[in-house]
Amino acid sequence: MTILVQDLNQWKGAPVTDAADQKIGTLASVYVDAATDEWLFAAVETGVVGFRKVVLVPLERAAVGRHDIRVDFAKDDVKAAPEFRTDEELGPDDEPRIYAHYGMAYSPADTPSGRRLARR
Repeated sequence: MTILVQDLNQWKGAPVTDAADQKIGTLASVYVDAATDEWLFAAVETGVVGFRKVVLVPLERAAVGRHDIRVDFAKDDVKAAPEFRTDEELGPDDEPRIYAHYGMAYSPADTPSGRRLARR
């Protein structure tokens, strides 16, 4: 991961763009590995007022610019990811779907809940 900031949550509300500099949405929150506290996904709020949704995008190879966060996935790929309402929590079945969408290997965490992702 190329993010070199202490607390990515300070960037909430910042634009999230793809490698081609297309705006995907705004940073709503960050999901970390529940066992290691390592940043894994950005929760990106997208859509128009009244029809807002949240999609998760991996932070692998992401970079923080002067005014935005750039992810290493195309806008269309991110927008096709499993989506959630802005007031909705991820369920235990959602984690494997998100990992599968991005072609990432998934295994439940060695935590009491078995959840790999925790929102920060």
